[in-house]
Amino acid sequence: MIENQALPRKAIGQGIGSHTAFLCIAAIFMSPVFSTLLLSSWNGTFSDWQSAARLFFLPALYLEIAICIFAFVRGFSFAKLFACSPMSVKMLFALWLMVFFTSTMFADTNQSAAIVGTGFWIVHILFFLAVAYLVRMDGIEALHLETLGVLLAASAAFSGVVLYGFANIKGLDGDLEWVSYLPGFAHIRHTGYVFAPAIAISLAHMAARPYKFRKTHMVLLVLNTALMLWLGSRGPVFAVLVASIVCMIFFSEMRSVRFLLNTAIAGITGAILSLIAPLPNHGAFGAIQRFWSSSSDPTAFSSGRLNFWSETADLILQQPVIGHGVFQFQFVSTNAAGIYKHPHNSILQFMFDWGVIGAGLLVTLIGCAIHAAFFKAKPSPYVRLVSAMGFITMLAFSLLDGVFFYSYTIAISMIFVILPIATGYSNPKSSA
Repeated sequence: MIENQALPRKAIGQGIGSHTAFLCIAAIFMSPVFSTLLLSSWNGTFSDWQSAARLFFLPALYLEIAICIFAFVRGFSFAKLFACSPMSVKMLFALWLMVFFTSTMFADTNQSAAIVGTGFWIVHILFFLAVAYLVRMDGIEALHLETLGVLLAASAAFSGVVLYGFANIKGLDGDLEWVSYLPGFAHIRHTGYVFAPAIAISLAHMAARPYKFRKTHMVLLVLNTALMLWLGSRGPVFAVLVASIVCMIFFSEMRSVRFLLNTAIAGITGAILSLIAPLPNHGAFGAIQRFWSSSSDPTAFSSGRLNFWSETADLILQQPVIGHGVFQFQFVSTNAAGIYKHPHNSILQFMFDWGVIGAGLLVTLIGCAIHAAFFKAKPSPYVRLVSAMGFITMLAFSLLDGVFFYSYTIAISMIFVILPIATGYSNPKSSA
């Protein structure tokens, strides 16, 4: 989708030795740490800005905005990039923007929320292009990708340890509202958004770089697996398993005996630790226990998702062309009860927001990015494996949850696509 010869020097950058891209990606990866430290409350009272920031992962959105500003300061030009893009991409993007703004204009429930959601998506688009520009400007040597992988996994582990300590300090048998009272997170299920990419990165690194940071990633993999399961998240388990199976097919490193043995040891150890650790007096905790207790009831096993999906399909049929608009789900859906923000499935979310036409155009654009990243670009084997494992994990997770609704998970998913595109067309000096 992005050809080296098709883009001018100023639009894509040439490696000039700065560490801006590293710092920007590191900041996004450490967003859970910022959230945990800044958006916590020990007395159960959250201010309005804390509540909104916890609900929408606003620290990640603010970081996206800051990164866009850095890119513009360093010479990024959206107009030049768009002018040099293939005509097919220009047409797809222009058509999607038309549907995008039309659905916002005709949002019939809460137009102010639709306008806010539109602003969020504009930031996400600019962030994607800005990070791609900064990575190409700095070059792959300045990225320190192995260090970034450790940061992502360590940030998730830090947040999990804080939550575990908080629960034990408050008392596991107390009557605390565990679902929405955890430090840094508006809902306990949001913790899965942090652990899924962290576990995926550790697995990919252990396969691609078995002799570098191996012990570090083994410890982080055990810790993140244990904390994720203890907190009750099941979606990441499905997502990581799907990504692992797909990557095993295409990457021989994922089939090595050493990798499979280390993965089994870390996974089993983490699962045992999650079972040993005492749980709070609430059914939301303990993923393994939740798997077991709900296995005979499809509705309970899906945590009500089947009802969401069925109702969302009916709502899509009410506005099939341009959709209901962004951030409208909680106001339209009966099952959402004014609380839940999305239908817990990315395809249904896109069709609800922008109709069949808008969703089709967006999925086509995403498909173009995937083709450019994983089939056309020629990044290093390490970048390809880590990016594929990370993105497939998020893509699979998006079929069960709001991965493409929240700023943090959108940013993380975009980075996994950006890395092979930005490094695979620039003939990087290093084979990192």
